[in-house]
Amino acid sequence: MNLFFRWEPAMEPMVYSESVARAKTAIRETITRKREVLGDVERNEKSLSIAQRLFDLDAFKESKSVFIFLSLPDEVQTEAVIEESFRLGKEVFVPLINVRGGCLQVARIPSLDIKFVVGKHGIREPAPEVREIVSPSRIDLVVAPGLAFDVRGNRIGYGGGYYDKLLKEISRDSIRVGIGYDFQLLDLVPHSDFDEPVQFVVTETQLLRCRNV
Repeated sequence: MNLFFRWEPAMEPMVYSESVARAKTAIRETITRKREVLGDVERNEKSLSIAQRLFDLDAFKESKSVFIFLSLPDEVQTEAVIEESFRLGKEVFVPLINVRGGCLQVARIPSLDIKFVVGKHGIREPAPEVREIVSPSRIDLVVAPGLAFDVRGNRIGYGGGYYDKLLKEISRDSIRVGIGYDFQLLDLVPHSDFDEPVQFVVTETQLLRCRNV
């Protein structure tokens, strides 16, 4: 792991908040550039390796339902995980951005063959006519995206706070897994009390049980 950003929390709450925001922005920009230069073949190979490591996780094997994102082009590709979840008879839930409420809703999908539309931020979501909104309490395992993670499970998302809000709603028994490429796993990322950590981070070479979670 390569700690390329050293962050020192300040004492004053306002300064602390601003320093966290600046640090997160710098990391987001750096990781975004690194993801953009991955070629399709390399991205797909890394994504399949991540999927295989996720399949080895007991929490995945034992889960009856999986909440997982429908990946953007530069993200870890999640189709293999979704297809394997269906093959194993798991329920599959995907995020649906509720713009008015500023939160994520949980939508059940029966397969990847249903109609999808492009929603906010270019994210695919089930078309209105095939949506089935369910309670977050039905989630056994969350597979969360992120721009960066650290060994303690802290996560930097895209800045909307959607996953932090959702992770506060789900059962405390639900398992939270972050997935990303090796270069997205850092020694330390800046975080605040609002941020919700994950319990595991999976990359193409590591399955990490996070410390202090």
